[in-house]
Amino acid sequence: MTRADIEAAKEFLKTLKVEVLLSARQTIQQAFQSQKASIASQNTYGNRFNQFLSWSEQQQWWPAKGSRRAIVKQQSCPARKNIYGSTSNTPLTERSTMRQEYTLKPQDTPVPLQKELDDFYQYLTDPDCPFRVIDPISELSALKYTKDIRLMLGWFCYHRTPPIGLEEVRLSHLISVVRQEDLEHLNSKEQAKLWKQHKQTLETWLCSYFRFLREVLQSKSPSTKYSKLGALLALAKFLYTSEVEEEADYKQIPLFKALNNHLSSVRKDISEWVKNRQSVSDFEKKWPDTAEGETAMEVVRTKIVEPLRLECRPRNSRGGIRVGSAIAKSYQDYLKWSLLADIPARRQQEYRTLRIALICPVKRPESVPPDSLYHPLPPAQVREKHWDGTIKDNYLYFTYVHEKKLYPQGVWVLDIQQYKTRSTHGAQSIVIPNRQFVDGSCFYDYLEHYLYGSWICDGYKNQQVYDWWQPELKGQRGRWVTSGRAEFNPLDTFYLSTDANSPKWPWGYVFVLPKIGIGASASHFGSSFESTSHRFIGKRISPHMMRSIWATWAYQVRLDDAQTRSLAYAMGHNVETLRGMYERCTPEEKRRPIEEVIEELLFKQPPSPELKQEANTESESLLAQLQKLSPLEREQLIAMLDK
Repeated sequence: MTRADIEAAKEFLKTLKVEVLLSARQTIQQAFQSQKASIASQNTYGNRFNQFLSWSEQQQWWPAKGSRRAIVKQQSCPARKNIYGSTSNTPLTERSTMRQEYTLKPQDTPVPLQKELDDFYQYLTDPDCPFRVIDPISELSALKYTKDIRLMLGWFCYHRTPPIGLEEVRLSHLISVVRQEDLEHLNSKEQAKLWKQHKQTLETWLCSYFRFLREVLQSKSPSTKYSKLGALLALAKFLYTSEVEEEADYKQIPLFKALNNHLSSVRKDISEWVKNRQSVSDFEKKWPDTAEGETAMEVVRTKIVEPLRLECRPRNSRGGIRVGSAIAKSYQDYLKWSLLADIPARRQQEYRTLRIALICPVKRPESVPPDSLYHPLPPAQVREKHWDGTIKDNYLYFTYVHEKKLYPQGVWVLDIQQYKTRSTHGAQSIVIPNRQFVDGSCFYDYLEHYLYGSWICDGYKNQQVYDWWQPELKGQRGRWVTSGRAEFNPLDTFYLSTDANSPKWPWGYVFVLPKIGIGASASHFGSSFESTSHRFIGKRISPHMMRSIWATWAYQVRLDDAQTRSLAYAMGHNVETLRGMYERCTPEEKRRPIEEVIEELLFKQPPSPELKQEANTESESLLAQLQKLSPLEREQLIAMLDK
């Protein structure tokens, strides 16, 4: 800055009120970003500025100590705006028809067919199912298969020509069953003819069904076909259980050959879609718009996550106290986004099914300091388990000792036992960082206010004296502005041990649907993300898209191999999946590193001989002039250079 700039800045400062210091930390961070200040400059000037503000906060003139207006402003949310309207204003596909609900619903399912579906589900999941020659699958996968089978049964009843009556439809309409006794009295030619008839029946209805998906529902993704064929193959294995002695025997059955041929063809289509980055939905309507040199991760964190954090404040933009349930919803929205944007994004199912204990043991563990917050992890014997005894639930808990390391202030931990790639990577215990924000608050503040409620030292009616887990508030008068998660009246469930003598540990989901109080389905959980991101930036970002944003960020900031492997592990998969499935860099971004290297190493112009000669001449002239200086003049020159 020049002397004139400094004087002008001093004059400008005289026009500002002292209340601007309340937002000074946010302002200097914005200045650093707009000026593209280096990390060294940010550390140097940022630390000096924080020292000044810390000193200022102890002074009597600091506005937060005596100005109610300043306190109210600090507790007020930004004005809530939604210039983009509903997500329906940004359709992701070009489908002109409404999505038809054609599934066979449980209430419409005939009793005999429901019995078959129940047996099918048990066959897929029961570890002790007799005569089964394949391994059991997870309950989630079995539910997905059952859902697809119900869709195809619904098509048979409501859309197939001619349709089949509800009371008549059976699983054998999807996969016909040919027993060994049906073939014994036939010669080889007659057997081949019989199998051909059944294959033609299967091929005919499959082609009609896929045409229905393509033309009526306008479903063009090969992944949809793959899902339906996978469910049919699982159903065929169930129906032909008595006809095989080992898994390899399935391949000899002609109907299985037909299904595998379809699957092989669809895999090729999926491979082409992945290679060419094809998608049914419009990618541009889901990916954040970025400026030159800006990453999608930066957009998400500055334009979505940070505004959501500010919306957790107890007052509206006009200074009035907000409704408790609205504050709790703001906390929940912020926490969900922060877990996906501030730490490597894991699959949404892990957060959607995340549990938390609703009681504490009567005896406080020795590792927990007296009069301090404690939220336990239930003991293994009362947690939900797989058939083989391994734990199958995910928990959030607070502890002071984690993996033999002492945390004097305590840490919140994600105990992730159930996730898609657990068989490869094993259980993961993830410490949630307690990052501090520019206004002095920390992430744990928001998490704990969501779980337990939020208190402010303000108000003229029904003032209470605080006496709970925050030592800095104890003894102060004020009121609760929200009960946090309890505002949603959660319909909590709990797991009871089979042992009558063991303690009971009630639990609830961390994230429940407001007003309903139950755990969110995958569609509800995803749509809440889309509606929030659409409100701020007009883009429909899903939890799955956040995984792509992380993978792309890793490429854009050029993480090295070790860092990339660490990121992939933290996200619950491997590097190949990170790069092949999730990374979404543009062709220009992918080419930029090699183009920069080529420019630097192959096309960097060496200095011309004339410039070299001129530089040498200037150096010789300068050296000659320095030699003419007296000792006193040399000392004066050195002093000037040191300044």
